[in-house]
Amino acid sequence: MQPSGSYKRQQRTMEWISWIILGLIALVFIYPFLFMVLKSFDETANFGLKFPPTLLPVRTGLRNYISSLQMLEIGRFYFNTIYVSVWACILHLGLGGMAGYALSKGIFRNKHFWLLFILSTMMIPNEAIVLTRFLIFKDFGLVNTYLGLILPSLAYPFGIFLCKQYFDGIPGFLREAAKIDGANEFEIFYKIYLPLAGPIMATLTILTVMSQWNSLMWPLLMLTKPDMYTISLGIAVYAENEMKQAVIGNSLAISTMAVLPVVIIYLFLQKYIIQSIASSGAKG
Repeated sequence: MQPSGSYKRQQRTMEWISWIILGLIALVFIYPFLFMVLKSFDETANFGLKFPPTLLPVRTGLRNYISSLQMLEIGRFYFNTIYVSVWACILHLGLGGMAGYALSKGIFRNKHFWLLFILSTMMIPNEAIVLTRFLIFKDFGLVNTYLGLILPSLAYPFGIFLCKQYFDGIPGFLREAAKIDGANEFEIFYKIYLPLAGPIMATLTILTVMSQWNSLMWPLLMLTKPDMYTISLGIAVYAENEMKQAVIGNSLAISTMAVLPVVIIYLFLQKYIIQSIASSGAKG
């Protein structure tokens, strides 16, 4: 039975309404970002913003970016953050992937207990343990070191859980066939399961980079030398020292430069997020 013309019109109307509602919601979320980017090119922004604020710059130029680069060692902040993010990604992808594989395909005693134990650590707020962790790291002389920023990445229960759920969706006969051929567990993981885990690895990369790029509390505790500042800490220190002078244009330019790399990485890898989360919810 073919649908009537009125039903088709009603369906198209509902689709248009849905698109309009989604568009309005997207506009609410994207407007602050567009305002930051466009106003960062406004050379008059340092003299104050009009009310109500306008989206387009009054006088376009690169003065805010030039003066910001002269005041801040933004390149050094980039290097520090990228260095920490790369090593955090390596730890998350390597250790988290192996732990997730072991919890999914491994056969050992109390496997479900260890899974519940790992998941239970996700309920502990970071604020509850950050002081204890800082005191331990201070006793080991890890203040103002890259190692002190990277080591907390060893504990990432959410990544382990995502990997475990994803590997649950991969058939177990691949492991059995590889073991018959004489492969050990490390060879099975790195040569068979890891190449099949591209979507979840891309998702963990995005989550890790965004977490490290936006991290402020831990670098604020661990770093006292300006040449060790990460991008978030550098912006926070600059804002504390300079916002009293109302250099709004410079602040917007610095914020745009800080967020741009994460946006680029997300645009390249965002298609894997839905794919990996959908796969992680499937049971193999």
